Amino acid sequence: MKIELTSHSSHIVIVITGEIDMSSSPELRARLLELIHKKPPVLFVDFTSVSYIDSSGIATFVEGLKGMMPYGGRLKFVSIPPKIAEIFGFAKLDKVFEIHGSMDDALRP
Repeated sequence: MKIELTSHSSHIVIVITGEIDMSSSPELRARLLELIHKKPPVLFVDFTSVSYIDSSGIATFVEGLKGMMPYGGRLKFVSIPPKIAEIFGFAKLDKVFEIHGSMDDALRP
């Protein structure tokens, strides 16, 4: 897994490439919590190049979302591939996370 931080319209975007699994989720967790500690109003996660996610990866994002809730922060997922979107759908997490088809969609009020 590769994690890259970029920006789009002055917002932080976490671009993830590869597999989010038990071996890579600790690194993702550390980076995510480091960003959340700075209390950004919105964090975007670009899933375009994510090929796999397991329960440890999902738990990492749940923890991140919980960390943002006390200060009213929002975690927005963008460009989730269909196979990954199915996992969020099966677990009913598509009702928990803000999921958008593209960055442009996610930036609309």
